[in-house]
Amino acid sequence: MSSAAFLGAFFLLSFQAPAGQAAPPAQLVRVFIYTDDVGDAAELAARRDSVKDLRDALADKKKTVAIVSEKERADVVVEVADRAVTIPKVAFGVAPAAGPPGAGPARPARAVHLRVKVTYGEKNGLPFTNKNAPIESSGGWKSAADDIAKQLDKWIAAHREELLARKGGLAISAPVH
Repeated sequence: MSSAAFLGAFFLLSFQAPAGQAAPPAQLVRVFIYTDDVGDAAELAARRDSVKDLRDALADKKKTVAIVSEKERADVVVEVADRAVTIPKVAFGVAPAAGPPGAGPARPARAVHLRVKVTYGEKNGLPFTNKNAPIESSGGWKSAADDIAKQLDKWIAAHREELLARKGGLAISAPVH
């Protein structure tokens, strides 16, 4: 036997699971994220940015969620419904004016609010809104999407068996002793 064949066989046997201990198949909840194509161009572009931010944030949850590109394949559908800003009653500091430095006076800091609706099975429009209050900026909108992704991940974990049962998968539960 050549040394290359020996090494190949060695590595093949080394990475196999021990007999009787096959790893369970990964059962991921499939999520589709979108926004309606209505509204003015700036608003639509902003919501599409939040769709991308939310997809990126949920893509990091590889142990529980799989992002799908077709609504029909999804167990959970997430619609980015709205982006809004508010001026908090108590503001710590001011935000710079948009544009180059010195382009205008500073304005009060504005907090961002991202709202999504979750649909699964017969349940429609379950609302989620970011709980943090980041300041309006591209980083603020990303932070809002990250916060919603954490909420969705927690919600999916709590409803995992129900969501998997809907698609005909076998829900994994802890063994009873």
